Amino acid sequence: MRVITSKDFDYFLKRWNVTLESPPLETNTSLVAKVNRHNQSYILKLSLEEGDEQTGAVLRYYDGRGAVRLIQEEGRATLLERALPGTPLSYLLRRGEDDKATFIFCEIIHKLHEKQTVIGYYPSVEDLQESFESYLLSGDLQISETLVREAQSLYQELVNSQKKVILLHGDLHHENVLYDEKRGWLAIDPKGYMGEPTYEIGAMLRNPLGYSHLYQHPEFLDRRVDIICETLGFDRERVVGWAFAQAVLAGIWSIEAGNSPNWFVEIAIAIKKILRR
Repeated sequence: MRVITSKDFDYFLKRWNVTLESPPLETNTSLVAKVNRHNQSYILKLSLEEGDEQTGAVLRYYDGRGAVRLIQEEGRATLLERALPGTPLSYLLRRGEDDKATFIFCEIIHKLHEKQTVIGYYPSVEDLQESFESYLLSGDLQISETLVREAQSLYQELVNSQKKVILLHGDLHHENVLYDEKRGWLAIDPKGYMGEPTYEIGAMLRNPLGYSHLYQHPEFLDRRVDIICETLGFDRERVVGWAFAQAVLAGIWSIEAGNSPNWFVEIAIAIKKILRR
């Protein structure tokens, strides 16, 4: 499989008649750069591994509803609307305005989830559960077997009892919601999974990373869940159940990436405390 490198930027700069505003930055899955065309700023994104993300397809489907717009797409490259000034939603949380940030999440989720008539193939949240068994067979001991098996069992139970399945953003958290002075708060970087709406909450409950209130004070998480369920009409037990199982899953993926799972384990334990209050 060919891996895209920074050299490929030259092709797309010429192809789409854009110029670099700053050097490309490499994330775990992409090369990303701010670019400009006719005094209009955009984001040029190249996925490093084929199949990592379906940013273009998902954003084309959303068509600007609660998300940045897809401008152009070719293969694993996308030219995207850039949110300006691009302040992340985590800014509100760090100012002590977590309730406000949570209500904004609800608005974004409502926009992303409404008017859904999905055409084409997207991976399913069901596919992701394979990582539980792979971890249990790996012999790794960084996450307790008891916690992994509990999360695996609950995840499978939730997958099997899904009723309404839609196209989810799949990675909706505070750093993936940015402020645009013209269009308001917008989601970026969707993964694109088919699953039930309550699955969408898991990523925001375990974010932003490093914010110790999330695991030191479970009532902080409880407050978020109350706002979400009251605003969106979601089933509380399913929201928290998905969030717990996903946190353990995120820990497993962290290990696979060569990183520590400790943050996600702490969050999973905190979420478990509010699972059945």
